[in-house]
Amino acid sequence: MLSYPEEIPVVVIGAGPCGLTTASILATHGIPVLLLERNAAPMDIPRAISLDDEGMRTFQSFGMMDYGPGTIPSAGAHYYDDAGVEFAVIGAGTPVYGFPRRSFINQPDLESVLRRQAVGKGVDLRFSSEVMALEERAEDILVTVRDVDGALHRIAARYVAACDGGRSPVRERLGIEMRGSTYVQDWIVIDTLNDPDQGHFSKFLCSDRRPAVSVPAPNGGRRYEFMLLPGETHEAVLAPQSVRDLVAPFRRLEDADIVRKTIYTFHARIAERFREGRILLLGDAVHLTPPFAGQGMNAGLRDASNVAWKLAAVLKGGAAPAILDSYFDERRDPAWAMIQLAVAMGDIIMPMGGADQAFRQMLLARLAPFPAVRDYLLEMRFKPRPRHPRGLFLDLHDQPYEGAIVGEMIPQPKVAGPGGEVLLDELLGPGFALIAQDAAGSAALAACAARDLAGLPLARLALGAEVAGLPHARVLESAVARPLRTHRDQILLIRPDRYAAAALAPEALEEGLAAFRRVLGA
Repeated sequence: MLSYPEEIPVVVIGAGPCGLTTASILATHGIPVLLLERNAAPMDIPRAISLDDEGMRTFQSFGMMDYGPGTIPSAGAHYYDDAGVEFAVIGAGTPVYGFPRRSFINQPDLESVLRRQAVGKGVDLRFSSEVMALEERAEDILVTVRDVDGALHRIAARYVAACDGGRSPVRERLGIEMRGSTYVQDWIVIDTLNDPDQGHFSKFLCSDRRPAVSVPAPNGGRRYEFMLLPGETHEAVLAPQSVRDLVAPFRRLEDADIVRKTIYTFHARIAERFREGRILLLGDAVHLTPPFAGQGMNAGLRDASNVAWKLAAVLKGGAAPAILDSYFDERRDPAWAMIQLAVAMGDIIMPMGGADQAFRQMLLARLAPFPAVRDYLLEMRFKPRPRHPRGLFLDLHDQPYEGAIVGEMIPQPKVAGPGGEVLLDELLGPGFALIAQDAAGSAALAACAARDLAGLPLARLALGAEVAGLPHARVLESAVARPLRTHRDQILLIRPDRYAAAALAPEALEEGLAAFRRVLGA
């Protein structure tokens, strides 16, 4: 008979990217994790195809810098009308967080690297393990698991992180409602190999007859997506000849070149709450988005980055369990804003109907004399910045400087450190960090005796001024680092998820750290 641990601090349900990332961050902080996956083996099909810079930075936080064979940095996007005329070209954009703003990945390859990373950190990963029941008790939660032989096992966990997908059985058991809407149009998604188009651009056919998208894929492939038209059935569109006909304007398609063909129904929905007692839900279990902004998997990685360090702090006794409520406070509005962005992209870039398309064409024509405004629209620069409207911060809405970044993810420039040129986070470690940028701040850091915060490591770094006994580095990308300079006379307290928690006067450093400990309920 298979054996399972009788007790464990955290059970993570679902071994997709969100669950694997949550488990790896927890393990990085020394928290034992049991990761349960009901499927017998990893899913060997490409689902998510886009990984953004925030997601790559999250992987960096637990030491993962390899994202799978053939990962492709995006070169931007091209937009075409029904006549095949290119009416807009968007570039890749400037990296702000240390990585390309968007990269194309093969999800099975990515998950393989994530599994190796998690298991290498000591995560106990079990396939063919279906969670049958969750019973919350005074001090823990009893998890009942059915193994591959049908035997039941009961495990006492302090917390459960449910990363079990859009049809989350955990969410259904808890009766948590998903609010929002479902798209009336279905789309067929076709993943291919040996594609003649090896460009690194996404391509949008903004047609009023049949909108379509093609996206680069690793290993010489490409993904094609087509909107189903009224009256078309799933069975008919998925038929081999229909698939070949759809792709024919782009390439000749052999059966051996088809990796996958499936129908997607797009949702714009979010859960009414993300936590129920000792159970936290992450990823698709709490939000579903249309694919136009490429944020489905990436939103789940943001959840993992937000939740895991808080769980670690609570389990280490450095923070009160009440801080877990900040997960909903910090992630609900940004997640919904990204869903709305995806909806807006669908409406603006791929309108259906002559009137909608005519409006788009008129709008772009009127904006032709104003290329900066046009690019702002087409590049979706109104994408919400990584910023939390409330949560675990000091004086979030009472900052003395207009450009304050408290509550925001800090940029990640390249820096010259003791070991050579690295990205900033490599010198900050996996926990909290303090950054000083002038002589007074560096002196205060050198005098600071604290080496941990909320049970997690507290790193110190001087950017610029050198003080004996204090790690220091020189910024190599001043344009990327510019937002940090708003606080050049202050000391920045950085959370493990790379958000600025506070900006402290050097003379008030110890007082500020004490105030943040109180925010954490310590």
